[in-house]
Amino acid sequence: MNSTIFFKILVFSICFLIFWSLRDFLLLIICSLVIANIICNLTNKVKKIIKIPRSLSLLLVLIFLIFILLASVLLVLPPFIKEVNEILVDIPSILTRINFIFNSNLERINRILYGNDSENIFDIYKIFNDFIILPDGATIAKAIQESFINIINIAGNLGSGLVRIIFVLVVSLMISIEPNSYKEGVLFVTPKALRTKFRNIIEKSNIALSNWMFSMVISSLFVGLLSLIILSILDIKYVVSNAIIAMVLNIIPNIGPVISAIFPISIALLDNLWKPLLVLGSYIVIQNIESYVIMPSIMKKKANLLPGLTLISQFGFTFIFGPLGLILSLPLALVIQVIVKETMNLD
Repeated sequence: MNSTIFFKILVFSICFLIFWSLRDFLLLIICSLVIANIICNLTNKVKKIIKIPRSLSLLLVLIFLIFILLASVLLVLPPFIKEVNEILVDIPSILTRINFIFNSNLERINRILYGNDSENIFDIYKIFNDFIILPDGATIAKAIQESFINIINIAGNLGSGLVRIIFVLVVSLMISIEPNSYKEGVLFVTPKALRTKFRNIIEKSNIALSNWMFSMVISSLFVGLLSLIILSILDIKYVVSNAIIAMVLNIIPNIGPVISAIFPISIALLDNLWKPLLVLGSYIVIQNIESYVIMPSIMKKKANLLPGLTLISQFGFTFIFGPLGLILSLPLALVIQVIVKETMNLD
């Protein structure tokens, strides 16, 4: 190994260690850039439609976003919190219902296979019942309920989380006020031979993020509204909270819709056995309409990602950045795809 190769490996290793140690800070910067991109795109659209100065259009966008936030907090958040608390209370009943369904069907299968007087040779019924009772006599249902409550209590302990939110919002606002200055600053430290290409990468990344933001807002609103209507027709409890969960988790492709369906299906088990099947079928229909009708119609020029690459990016960014990396996995993957394509086109 010559000295040049060794030096390159050393530099790469040092850069990787720096990146890994600063990954939480870098994630905050990425969040700021994504939010700033959303604000800037909305500002440019308002400026183009109303034909007013950019500063005034930015002010209108900020007032609109603050209004939406306050309306959500005042109108949506109270019933959501109320229903989530009720869900926590119902968790033991839900798990008890699941336990009953499992054991009753297991016993029925055992009678069909071995007769009415035979014993279950695998003794699964007893194993399952022993499993759901903890050594101290507390049930797993109660343990899960207490775990959810602890998570909420931890989330309520703001501390450094509030500081990070303030940091992201302040940086996003500062970038939104003068986006061109920050862009030119980044281009200034870029080698002259690559500035044109890098400028092109920034523009195409902006388009990709704009398409992603627009499609996510429309599709999430569609999923939330349709979930609200269908769950109301099926008379499922906690309609508001389940619709909000479906709308928010729709941002996470592949994984989000699966997670969002677990809550209403579990709650439907409290009523009867056919309701969970109807809820499952309804969610499958909603996601298929969203994936094959809504998204293609509003994203005709979107930057497509293969499902496999989307899944890989989700697990990869979750491993590197944590839960927030999962939420940002798709926009990050879109930007990386733009960078790779433009880099491969270097002359």
